[in-house]
Amino acid sequence: MGALSLVLLTFALRYVLHPFIEPYAVFHFFILACLAVQYFFGYKFAILSVIVSIVLGEYYFVKPYGEFNELSSKDYIISSNFALVTLTAVVFMESLQRSLYARDLLLKVLNSRHKISLLRENDRIFYTQQSNQASALLQEFLEDFDQILLIRLRGFECKVEPMFIKLTQNPAILEAKDGWLKAIHEEDKALLDQAWSVLPNRNASKPPFDLRLIQANGDIRSYRVLVEHISFAGRALAILKLADQAQSHQ
Repeated sequence: MGALSLVLLTFALRYVLHPFIEPYAVFHFFILACLAVQYFFGYKFAILSVIVSIVLGEYYFVKPYGEFNELSSKDYIISSNFALVTLTAVVFMESLQRSLYARDLLLKVLNSRHKISLLRENDRIFYTQQSNQASALLQEFLEDFDQILLIRLRGFECKVEPMFIKLTQNPAILEAKDGWLKAIHEEDKALLDQAWSVLPNRNASKPPFDLRLIQANGDIRSYRVLVEHISFAGRALAILKLADQAQSHQ
């Protein structure tokens, strides 16, 4: 319907101008119409438009106007010239459109593969980071296991390690929630809370400080400790450990 509308619109325009341009440019307007049909609707409709255009042009714009007599050599030449030029242009346009479609399809495939490649690379980097964090944490625990006192994961309570029990000589602190706080000297709790705070730059340590621990028999001993901050699985992990060989005094 769209192809026929273009041809009829072209015919109406040529018919209006006919008194001014006859007998010239019989099929020039129809050539443009057929190429437009090829561009918007494809070569099949373009071929049909060429046939309709030949009939309309020969009947209305080639002398004698408005009738079909015996076809002369002039009619054959005019119609053949129009059909040859128009169909040649249609073939070239069809070839170019197919090439353009193939190029656009190839670009879409390449863009899709590029996006998939970026997503895979992001996943690889993410899992590599997670693996590196896990390895660093495991290495921390294996190398300094006998120096770790407390482990605190942000949002969870502290986990008391065997070395903390050994220094306080008070296993009973495990019986109550946050029972380990009772083994920390009251004046040092604020210092420990400050050390627990998350550093802007994770995977770092704060300066060592002295922490007094209360043993089961009431004795108070001071130990040089430090808090290391590690980023693990998107969470801030703080580890309280001995800074050096335990130095204690009454």
